[in-house]
Amino acid sequence: MVSQSGLRVPTTRSIGEEPRGAELSVLQGFPYPAAYRTPATCDVVATNTAFAEMFPGLEPGTNLLTWMLLDPMARCVLVEWEVEAQLLVQRFRKSVPQAESGRIEEILTLCRRAPDWDRLWAEEIRVPDTAQRLLLVRDAETGLERAMYAHTFGFEAPPRPWLLYTLVPAT
Repeated sequence: MVSQSGLRVPTTRSIGEEPRGAELSVLQGFPYPAAYRTPATCDVVATNTAFAEMFPGLEPGTNLLTWMLLDPMARCVLVEWEVEAQLLVQRFRKSVPQAESGRIEEILTLCRRAPDWDRLWAEEIRVPDTAQRLLLVRDAETGLERAMYAHTFGFEAPPRPWLLYTLVPAT
């Protein structure tokens, strides 16, 4: 798969069970951006239409971290790209022990191509209160900025191997 920037982005490996039927209907039922992603590696498994429109190039089969660091569209749509990149790199670094080492190495190999990688990987930052997490996004076509609450949820019944990431307007 090739992103809009022309950089090769690895497709996700099988996570055991892909969303289908009801799971995809639930995802499309959200009026605001929503996606399923893997817990430790942040591989995007499925997105709804609103997510695809808000984050061009961040589609099923791409990796959130490699998209953020290597696709210029990330800097366009994430108003506070630096803050978001720091948070994601730090969370990824802490999740490394929980993930399959081959997949982690694939992601790290790509991320090392980013000019900001070494600095972001080495930085320790204070993680903000995630209960009221605001993400500032910019519409890639109109330039309109919007504050959105970001939340990540796990599945209890039935259990699923991915997480649900959602954004809702702050106002």
